[in-house]
Amino acid sequence: MGKQYYLSNNGTHIGPYTFEVVLQKVESHEHQWTDYVYDESIGDWIMLMEHPEFSAKVTSKPAARPESAPGKPEEVAETMKDKEWFILKEGNNYGPFSPVEVVQMLQEKTLFEYDYIWHARMANWSRVAEVEEFAPDKIRAMKQSSDTGLAEIFFRRRHARAAYGASLIVHNNKTVFRGQALEISAGGAGVLIDNPNLQPGQSLFLHFQPGDGVPPFNAVCQIVSKQFIKEMAPRGTDAVRYGVKFTTVSQSVRESIKNFTTPKAA
Repeated sequence: MGKQYYLSNNGTHIGPYTFEVVLQKVESHEHQWTDYVYDESIGDWIMLMEHPEFSAKVTSKPAARPESAPGKPEEVAETMKDKEWFILKEGNNYGPFSPVEVVQMLQEKTLFEYDYIWHARMANWSRVAEVEEFAPDKIRAMKQSSDTGLAEIFFRRRHARAAYGASLIVHNNKTVFRGQALEISAGGAGVLIDNPNLQPGQSLFLHFQPGDGVPPFNAVCQIVSKQFIKEMAPRGTDAVRYGVKFTTVSQSVRESIKNFTTPKAA
């Protein structure tokens, strides 16, 4: 029997599948390149587009494509599905992706505002936050679109989230900080940390004290967002809310969080 893989699907694990079957599921849009695959030889869940064996199928050299000038509403909606965008992650080009897929990756926190993106009409790679097509007002317009295919992506979440109160001990291999959890999911958390100088992309070690039905646990995390929240700050200070994704956390902890965040039947 050849090598087998498991896929993540709405918080559950399905499989095992062969390499060819996984590719078929992606090509049929049953799964996406931003879904996670479990590789027993690596011993961890990895995004398909970053997996060393699958990445060759999605990695492409950026190339010019014909200019288009859609005018009718249905043509504009169709353009949103044109695959013309490339993203740069850890030195590799991935794509092409449609604007819809880019926004979906932003929603699912597999692509971040500080990541670089490019298409053939751009002179240079730019951070997503600097690209007009993905400005907040453009994404809001997409969210309010009458096209159900566009609007649907704003209602998908890879992991269910829930409010979560627990104190934190945080360190970055140099200094220890204190913090407070605000929300949690099997993929990451929203936290307050008493240091305003941490930056997106930085790795942290977090120790979560017990709280709200989840046992204490440790996690290696990466900062994916940063927001100053004046109303939550002690007088004379700034409270900083960081969004973090879990890069290393035990499977038993993920299951505990998943059980905590899954809505209970009435």
